[in-house]
Amino acid sequence: MANLESNLNNLSETFDKLNEIRETSLTISRAIVRDCSKSIRFIHRNDIKGAEKFIDSAKKKITELKKLTENVSEISFAGYVLDAEREYVEAVLFYVYESKGYIEPFEKFNVHPSSYIQGIGDTIGEWRRKALDHLRNLELVKSESYLNIMEEGLGILNELDYPDALTGGLRRYADNARGIIERTRSDITNAFVNEALRNDISNIKKDEI
Repeated sequence: MANLESNLNNLSETFDKLNEIRETSLTISRAIVRDCSKSIRFIHRNDIKGAEKFIDSAKKKITELKKLTENVSEISFAGYVLDAEREYVEAVLFYVYESKGYIEPFEKFNVHPSSYIQGIGDTIGEWRRKALDHLRNLELVKSESYLNIMEEGLGILNELDYPDALTGGLRRYADNARGIIERTRSDITNAFVNEALRNDISNIKKDEI
């Protein structure tokens, strides 16, 4: 009987510790998602400095989360942890491209590799939004630069050939990104055609004058 009680006590203590880590990691994960969401909103407002503050905050929380969960696989691979990592990757990729003009490499992130590639897929959607913003302002060359970085991101996804069990749905992310890029390319092509037509009409009117 004593052995049974001791066994139950050990189990209870272990699960108590796991539950405490779970609750803390869940709180941190939610805070990371909030910081990243705010950062992305600032970038869409062209406020890089405002975004940087939330990127720095999220980075500290990612480090804290990793330290808390690195030896607890049940939590390290929990959906909410991976979601927070993915959101962090998306925010950082978006921020780094806006401020430095390139895709931040995986080695700069303290996240699971699946979170990185999923983050690339999500960032392609944000780059499309930026491309459309520039299209609305008739900034065609700038819009095309976002199409180029979207294609670079897709190129990374296309070069990886591993099971979905490892990548968290790589093929789905790649297919979705491909569709986004094709729509963006079509939008930009139409904008270039319309701009050429406007120029032709303008030149005709000048000749008539």
